[in-house]
Amino acid sequence: MARTRSILPVLPVLAVGAFAIGTDTFVVAGVLPEVARDLTSSLAEVGWVSTVFALTYAVLAPVLGALTGRLRRRTVLVISLVVFALGNAASAVAPGLAPLLAARVVTAAGAALYIPAASASAAALSAPERRGRAMAVVLGGLSAATVAGVPFGTWLAADTGWRSTFWLLAGLGALCAGAVAVGLPEVRLPAAPGLAARLAPVRDARVLFTVLTTLSFMTGGYLTLTYIGAVLTPATDGDGTTLALLLLVFGVLAVGGTMLGGRATDRWGPTPVLLGSVAGLAAVLATLPLTRDRLLTAVIAMAAWGFTAMATQPPQQHRLFTIAPASGPLLLSLNSSATFAGISLGGFIGGLVTAHGGPDGLDRLGPYGAGLAALAVATALIGVRAKGPAGQAEPAAKAPERSEPAERTS
Repeated sequence: MARTRSILPVLPVLAVGAFAIGTDTFVVAGVLPEVARDLTSSLAEVGWVSTVFALTYAVLAPVLGALTGRLRRRTVLVISLVVFALGNAASAVAPGLAPLLAARVVTAAGAALYIPAASASAAALSAPERRGRAMAVVLGGLSAATVAGVPFGTWLAADTGWRSTFWLLAGLGALCAGAVAVGLPEVRLPAAPGLAARLAPVRDARVLFTVLTTLSFMTGGYLTLTYIGAVLTPATDGDGTTLALLLLVFGVLAVGGTMLGGRATDRWGPTPVLLGSVAGLAAVLATLPLTRDRLLTAVIAMAAWGFTAMATQPPQQHRLFTIAPASGPLLLSLNSSATFAGISLGGFIGGLVTAHGGPDGLDRLGPYGAGLAALAVATALIGVRAKGPAGQAEPAAKAPERSEPAERTS
């Protein structure tokens, strides 16, 4: 118990770093029109600012996770936050679209390295029976960004210019780097003997189906969420303030889903929590054509959507970390990569549906997303029953075995 208490001050620091990265990820959509005007580019051209970030994150997350798996977590986290801060500073002073895109690549590299490393650190520093809650604190920073960071960053950009938002993120990243350098105990995961050994779990069927599960439900969710303003127009009458309040409901419940998902994972294990949350997400999306016409039902739908969508994350990370703790950074990076690939793929598929679906295109987004969420339930079940390299299935995690503490030095 003392071991758990000793890391409590560290977890909020890791969560603040995740908050900065979450804000950086999602706030860009709110400042794109101003960026387009300032850089004399079209909205379609500056749309690449978001796309390049997501694609860079998806590609680099597993690569950087593999290359840094043997380094101490504090070193990795400080490097990632410094790179993140420098990328945002470069974004703030970018004189044109091409330099801005290059800066976003740098920023995404720092983000891709940070989130898996922070989650792995939280897991390694916590007792196994509290691992889900510890990882949920870090993920809660990402969820909180949708509640506070994105609205504030969007307001700041509107009031003082889009560059000030990136300066704010650069400063927050630098502060977090200093806090991690001073406050995080040294953590070295039980390392595999070499890069090849750390990459070995990637061939594990349990890992494959876990990552496919994340890709499926993230694609299904963002197939609709990317176009949520248009989807909810019947309920909001096109009023931006009403839409902002609905997104606030989504964000608040997303934070609650993350935290309760972590606690539920510790109590009942990752599998039932994952299956329940993904099934709930499928139900929300399937019924969206029925709930998007009235404000009250839209509020209920957005609340349920935020809760179920983010309750999926702690059990997924817990499953991957449990399969191979020595390769935890790499496996969590694969999950992050699948998350961002799903965001990009969902937006792309959703655009095709709205463009070619005729007058009923927006009504089709929810059911199509529900179909992908149902596919995620299927891949999750297959992953649970899959055998590892030595023939072992996924461990029952209701009461995880207490592992040896990760190596720590003061």
